[in-house]
Amino acid sequence: MIASYLPVVMALLCLIAAWFFGDWRNWKIYYPTMLFAICVDFLVSLLSYNYSLWVFHKTAVTPNHTIADFMIAFTNLPCIVLVYLSRYPFKSHPLKQAIYIAIWSAIFTCIEGVFLLVELLSYHNDWNFWWSSAVWVFMFIGLSLHFARPLWAWLLCFVGVAFLILYFHIPISKMK
Repeated sequence: MIASYLPVVMALLCLIAAWFFGDWRNWKIYYPTMLFAICVDFLVSLLSYNYSLWVFHKTAVTPNHTIADFMIAFTNLPCIVLVYLSRYPFKSHPLKQAIYIAIWSAIFTCIEGVFLLVELLSYHNDWNFWWSSAVWVFMFIGLSLHFARPLWAWLLCFVGVAFLILYFHIPISKMK
């Protein structure tokens, strides 16, 4: 029963983290990357709509996968981008940047693991926890890249999406 409120708890934690740790004075410079994260999320959701790689299950506040994904896209992702980029060590040594990306990836991989353990999330069509872990790394690299070089990030995104389509045999020919 308590697990059924986990998506709201996660959204509230993201909002609280953004409130305390986000660079609100400069939010407008992070806004394009927030939109990038939302667009990529929706692109993957659209392509895998009839061939899910993962599914968010019904909870007390999210009646289906689509509503859960919208909640994540419009609450969690903007907050995550704001805090992540506000604290990103852009002028530091590449090793420090890699460690920063690894820490953020590990945190969100663990959070996903909790959602998996309480059965609010399931994997399908050969997707698994390790693929999700790789996506978190890919996402945080992509956010950093988009902030600094947006066109390169879009290129990386399209290459990643093409990989997903080809590797997981997403039947785009059967889409509406």
